[in-house]
Amino acid sequence: MQDRHLRPAFLACFVALVLLVVSIFGLRTSSASSSTILISAVYYDTYLPGEPDESFRLTNVSATAVDLSSWTATDGEGVITLTGSLDVGNSIWIANKAVSYTLEFGYPPDYEYGGNTDPAVPDLARQGNFILANGGDELMLKNSAAMIVDSVVWGTGSITGTGWSGATINPYTQGSFGAEGQILYRKLDQHSGQPVADTNTYHDWAQATDDNINGKKVLYPGWDLERYFQTAKFTQTAVITYLIAPDNIFENVRQAISQTQTSLRYEGYTFDNAELGLAIAARAAAGVSVTVLLEGAPVGGVGDQDKWVCQQIENAGGQCWFLINDTSATSPIHDRYAYQHAKFMIIDDRWLLTGSENLQYTSMPSDDKSDGTSGNRGIWLWTDAPGPIAHLSDVFAHDLDPAHYRDLRRWSAADPKYGAPPISFTVEFTSGGHAYPIQFPEPFVLKGNFNFEIVQSPENSLRDVDALLGMVAKAGGGGRVLVEQLYEYKYWGPTSSSPITDPNPRLEAYIAAARRGAAVRLLLDSAFNDANDPRGNSSTCAYVNAIAASEAIDIECLIGNPTGTGIHNKMVLVLAGGQGWVHTGSINGSENSVKQNREMAMQVQSRLAYEDLSQVFWWDWVASGGTVVPPSKELYLPMVMR
Repeated sequence: MQDRHLRPAFLACFVALVLLVVSIFGLRTSSASSSTILISAVYYDTYLPGEPDESFRLTNVSATAVDLSSWTATDGEGVITLTGSLDVGNSIWIANKAVSYTLEFGYPPDYEYGGNTDPAVPDLARQGNFILANGGDELMLKNSAAMIVDSVVWGTGSITGTGWSGATINPYTQGSFGAEGQILYRKLDQHSGQPVADTNTYHDWAQATDDNINGKKVLYPGWDLERYFQTAKFTQTAVITYLIAPDNIFENVRQAISQTQTSLRYEGYTFDNAELGLAIAARAAAGVSVTVLLEGAPVGGVGDQDKWVCQQIENAGGQCWFLINDTSATSPIHDRYAYQHAKFMIIDDRWLLTGSENLQYTSMPSDDKSDGTSGNRGIWLWTDAPGPIAHLSDVFAHDLDPAHYRDLRRWSAADPKYGAPPISFTVEFTSGGHAYPIQFPEPFVLKGNFNFEIVQSPENSLRDVDALLGMVAKAGGGGRVLVEQLYEYKYWGPTSSSPITDPNPRLEAYIAAARRGAAVRLLLDSAFNDANDPRGNSSTCAYVNAIAASEAIDIECLIGNPTGTGIHNKMVLVLAGGQGWVHTGSINGSENSVKQNREMAMQVQSRLAYEDLSQVFWWDWVASGGTVVPPSKELYLPMVMR
C-alpha cells in the first residue's frame, strides 16, 4: 500500500525536476519562436573584396520598444555587444565597417563593430573572431540574460545549440541569380509587410524553395524592398489614353514631348529613335529640365545610335545617365538591377507615359502610315492621374540618385562605353515599312474615375493577393483572360527544370483561370521565338494546348507576328463579374523580369479599357491564325476590322 502512494509522489517530483531543467537550460538554446526581436536579414557573401560590408539587420516585431542594452549577437566564435533601444516596427542595420556598407547600400548603417570608420555611426564592442562565413555559419541573438531570442543558420553552419530546427537556409541561385551580394531576408506577409511568424526554420526566409510565391526570392544592396513591397493603389478621376504600337504611338509620344514646359524625366532600357531624341533635345535647349536614365548593359551593348541620342540631349543642356556595372573598379560596382527594363516618362509632373515599348524605331516607327508600317506590337498608357505620377516620380528619384548609389554614370563624350559615337557614325532615321496595314490610327481615350494599381519589379510583381496574379484570380466561369506577351516561359528555374519543380506562377495562374471556367487565350511572339528552347514560346504553347486537350478546359495558346517585327507587348486583360481589368507595362514572363529587373506595369480597372484593348488582342489573334472566342453571358465583343 505504501508503494502505491509513494510512486505517484515520486513521479510528480521527477516531472517537476525535468520541467525545471528544461525551463533553465532550454531557454538558453530555445527552439521557440521569437515574438520580440528578429534577425530579419543577413549580408555575408558581399560584393566588396574582404567583405568589410558584412552586416545584419534586427527588427522589432513586438508591441513595445525593446532595450537592447547588454544584448549580444554571436556567430559562436565572436560576440558583439548591443546597445540602445529599438522601437516598435523599426529595424537597425549593424555592419562591420560603416563606410564599406555605405558604398554598397547607399546609406550608412545604424551601428558598426569593425572600428570607427565613420564617426557619425555609433560603434559596438566586438570580442573574438566575429566573421560571417560564406560557406555556412550561425548567427544568434541573445538577450541580457544570455538566452537565445532568435537565430539563423545558413549553408554548412551547425544548428546545434542555436534553437534552429531542420535544414539551413541558402541563397536562391537557380537560373541567373548569383549568391555573391545576395542578402538573406525573411518572408514578408503580403498584407502587413511585416515578417511572417517566426518558426526558427528555413521556411521563414524568402530564399526558401518551399514556396513559389513568397519564396525563391532574392534581395541585393540598393533595393528598397520595404518601401515598395506593397503595390501602389489609387482611385482617382483621370484621363487615360492608350497608345498602340506601331499604329499611333510615335505621333502621340512626340506630341507629349513637344508640349513639355518645365521638366521631362525618362527611365528606359534603350533609346535609338533619333526623331524623339531630337524632340527631347529641343525641349532641353528651350530651358526644360531634361533627365534620362538608360540601361548601361542592354543585350548587345549600348548602341552608337543611343550614344548619339544622348549626345544631342547633353549638348542641348539635358542629362543622360546609365545604370552600370564596373567590376574592375578598386571598389567593384554592381548595378542594383539585372536590367533597368522599365519604360516611363514624367512630363511637367502633370503627365505620365508608361508601357511596353522602348524609344526605338522598331517600337515607334516614324514613317507615313497611310500605306502601312512595320513595327512591334505594344501599348503605352498616358495619364494625368496624380497618384501614379507621384509614385513613379519617387521611383525615378530612387533609381537615379548618384549622391547615394555608385552604379550611375553620366554620358561623357570621351567615355568609350558611355560617350560619343565614333566620328564616322551616321545617324539613321529610316523606320517602318509596309508589312502591316494599320488597324488603330487613333489611340483609345477614356475619362472617368479609375482604380489604378502600380506593379513593379523587383519588389512587388510576384504577389497573389493583388498585382497581376491577384487580377487574374478574379476570372472564373464566364470570364475572360487575354494575354499578349513577348514571351511567357513554360517554367522558371534552370533550363533543366520543369513546370513541376519550378512552375511559372504567371502561366499557372492563366491555366488555373481556365480550370475555374474562364476562356483563356495566350498570344506569344514568333519573331524572336526559339523553337528549340525548352522554356520558349513554342514549348509554352505545346504545354498549354496539351493541358487544354487532356482536361477539356477552354484555354489556347498561339505564337504570331501580326505587325511585322514581333509582339513586344506585355498585356493581360481580364473580364470577371461584368467588370474589366487591364495590365500593361514592361514585365516579361521570365523569373528574372519578375524578381531581379527594374520593371513597371500599370493595372487599371475599367470595362471600357478592357473592351478597347480587347480589339487589339482579337485582331492580332485572328491575324495569327486564331478564331474569336464565341459570345458568353459576360460579354460579346464583335470583331473590329479597321
